[in-house]
Amino acid sequence: MKMKKRNILWMLFIALTLFCIPYTKVSAASKLNFYDYGTKKTITYTDKQVKYYLDGKEIKTVAPGIIIDGISLVSFRDVFVNSNIGAEFDYSSSNGVVTLKLNGTTIKYTVGSKTAYVNGKKTTLSIAPKKLKMQSGSYSQVFVPARFTAETLGYKYTYNGSNGTVSMTGPMNLYYNGKQVAYTGTIGSVSVDGKVINLGKMPSIIINDTAMVYAYKVFGSAPVSAKYNYNEKEGTITLSKNDVTVKLTLGSKTAYVNGKAHTMDTAPLLVKNLDSGAAHVMVPGSFISSYLGYNYRWDSSLKRSVITSRTEEDNNTGNPDGPELGGDDFIPEDKVFLEWNLLDEYQDDYKQIGNAANAKEIKSEETNTANIYSVTKDSQSTGITETYSITSTTPFGNVTSTLNDQTLTLHVSNASTNNTNYYLGGTYVGNASTTYNYANASTDVILNLNQQNMDYTLSLSEDKCTLKVTFFKNYLSKVTAGIKEGNDYITLTGLSKLDVQLTESSYQLTLQLSNINNGVGTKSFVNETAESLHSLRTVQSFTVDSNSSIQIIIEKSEDATYEVTQTDNEYTISFKEERPETVPSNVSVIQFKIPEYVDFSEITHEDRYYNNKFSIYVPGDQRSFYANTIYGYQDGRIKNISLNYDSKNDITEIIVNTTKLQGYKLKENNGYIDVIVGDPKDIYKNIVVLDAGHGGTDPGALRKLNGKTINEKDVNFSIIYDYCKKIFDAPESDIKAYYSRYDDTKVDLYERAAFAKKVGADLFISLHMNANTKTTVRGTEIYYSDANNGMSPMGLNSKKFASIFLDNLPSAVGTQKRSIFAKQYVVTKYNTVPAILIELGFMSNTSDLTLMTKSSFRESTAEAIYDILQMVFTTYPTGR
Repeated sequence: MKMKKRNILWMLFIALTLFCIPYTKVSAASKLNFYDYGTKKTITYTDKQVKYYLDGKEIKTVAPGIIIDGISLVSFRDVFVNSNIGAEFDYSSSNGVVTLKLNGTTIKYTVGSKTAYVNGKKTTLSIAPKKLKMQSGSYSQVFVPARFTAETLGYKYTYNGSNGTVSMTGPMNLYYNGKQVAYTGTIGSVSVDGKVINLGKMPSIIINDTAMVYAYKVFGSAPVSAKYNYNEKEGTITLSKNDVTVKLTLGSKTAYVNGKAHTMDTAPLLVKNLDSGAAHVMVPGSFISSYLGYNYRWDSSLKRSVITSRTEEDNNTGNPDGPELGGDDFIPEDKVFLEWNLLDEYQDDYKQIGNAANAKEIKSEETNTANIYSVTKDSQSTGITETYSITSTTPFGNVTSTLNDQTLTLHVSNASTNNTNYYLGGTYVGNASTTYNYANASTDVILNLNQQNMDYTLSLSEDKCTLKVTFFKNYLSKVTAGIKEGNDYITLTGLSKLDVQLTESSYQLTLQLSNINNGVGTKSFVNETAESLHSLRTVQSFTVDSNSSIQIIIEKSEDATYEVTQTDNEYTISFKEERPETVPSNVSVIQFKIPEYVDFSEITHEDRYYNNKFSIYVPGDQRSFYANTIYGYQDGRIKNISLNYDSKNDITEIIVNTTKLQGYKLKENNGYIDVIVGDPKDIYKNIVVLDAGHGGTDPGALRKLNGKTINEKDVNFSIIYDYCKKIFDAPESDIKAYYSRYDDTKVDLYERAAFAKKVGADLFISLHMNANTKTTVRGTEIYYSDANNGMSPMGLNSKKFASIFLDNLPSAVGTQKRSIFAKQYVVTKYNTVPAILIELGFMSNTSDLTLMTKSSFRESTAEAIYDILQMVFTTYPTGR
């Protein structure tokens, strides 16, 4: 009885122990059954069941994430709505539209469609959202691309393929400019002379397209070691090094370098990291680096401010317009932006095969006759390789080999054999035979393969009496993609020559690799900044008739052409977008792609010739789009190109800095903009200088009207710069106007006259308002200089030019016609082209003065000047 009782107690203990052992579900090993409302079929899912973590804490989900074509899909409710992310949502079951909103970002998905909208802007997804219902669940759910959604909403997204988990990190919570900001922009790092700086809990942030860096850590500490002082009461920052002192003020774009004022693109900020509680002074990295004697560049691939000590050969001035794009030739630098290498699990087999060096022949100095008596399958064969041994009683001589379709023939010189058939039953070789050739005393060993496109190596045993043939499938061992000589490319690397079948559609290339081991795994990659190569993914290996294959799917731009090159073990596709092949020697051409959903008519530009630059404005934030898609062919005209984003107006500015004053034109070219740059006369058919008289400390004539003082300089500038500029700078204008002054500045008279030659002008007009001691005198007078009255290449002189204007201008604007006069004014006398000075009316006359104050009169004057000049250029063409 005691024994029975003891046994019962022991069994009870075991049962309780087993009951208490925790049960762990291995998500990758279990199956899920989903009903797909799109295909109306039940799907059995056996891949990894993805778990999601937010800031280190697991998100509880009703349904796990799933992976389809290398992309994780997840229930938007589970991960983005019901979690601490807390996005607002709207879902219409009738049309399958899901809308997610968070921190000013709105994403709109449609079930079954690869088209999504982010803040109203259309974008194409790699995979469409799906409406699914778990067999064990009670309701359906919409699954959306996890990475795209997370990153679009401002979260950092990291996938761990080894355990099927996703880590998401939320935006930084910052406080600056008097408000709390959920910062979702680029989080950057800084390196100085190759050393990455430890920025603690305050990384670089991007504001107004400017990398703002932690002032003390970057510049006040080693290795820069500038003298740093922050006056909290005054809000000033001072940095000093090598006799250079830079003084900044929080919130002000004005900086003082050794007492001289300079303007920065972005003002310094005091930024408080609400997550850590610490406040830090952030300054423009490029500006400070430049004046402290360092070179600065932004590495977009590393998201890093790269600061390096300046050499004597370096230019001593920085680039105030922001990070430069490309180099002197505007072709993006060669770089690799993707590299998939051989997985660890394949390393041993790969090395074993690779060490055989793919030997296809044996060279031997043996002179005795080999006697081949057996062909067997080697017991050392693995799941990856199979080795077959051909045995002789004496050492082998020379061996050559020929592979034809599914037959490998080994030709053994000076060898005998009995003609024999062998059944081998291998995976790679089914049977073999040996045949003696009486004519040359040699033996052929014929191995009949079960599969096509097998690779093999030959080797001899130490005693040279056994010839070993090792068969193996090829390996896809590496995939690289990047930019080379300005073009996107992708290279596949194998152990030996790759068997690739390529098919294409308008935007997709499909590469079918036959009889190969997928050594890099199932992966996907999306490159939003590349011009041609938009995405690629490997599709899980599959088997057809015992031949394993890999599919690689590449999405490219629809207009991209490509070229394939193949070597012994590499297969490369080089993409190319249409670009100008030749450029006239007297101009340079910059070409950039028009973003999808932007029309050419929406692109505007501004000539800032007075600073040797011009700007092109493209709607939307196009910084990442243009990072690798600006191309230039230049001959020393272009200094650099930079980008600036105006978030307030949602517009991207492409700033082109030229080495000297240049003209330019924009031309649409099959989805691209060609910007043709050259000397003004090589660009424009008709050129005029419009000179607004007086300016700055020189007000010209002054009169009062209705108690208000009227300055001549203001009337002149208003007509020339406010009204004429709108007409002459309009897209339909065929006259290029340069303005001798663009603000209220006094410009030297001789500089005004010389300006016509500088810009290559054909004509010169100076506008003034007259005055007289007699208040009854009124009307329009035109002046020219008989010292500058020679015939121009147009067949026109200054006197004739003045007569044409006197005959047409007064009647067009409603003033009294007076006369033309020859006087030696500087701007007309010392000019190099036909030049006139217009005295439009008399400020001393109340009637004329009243006209001058009316906007309608100023506008009609501008129109008349343009119309008369059009008539002049028609009658006296420039010949260009």
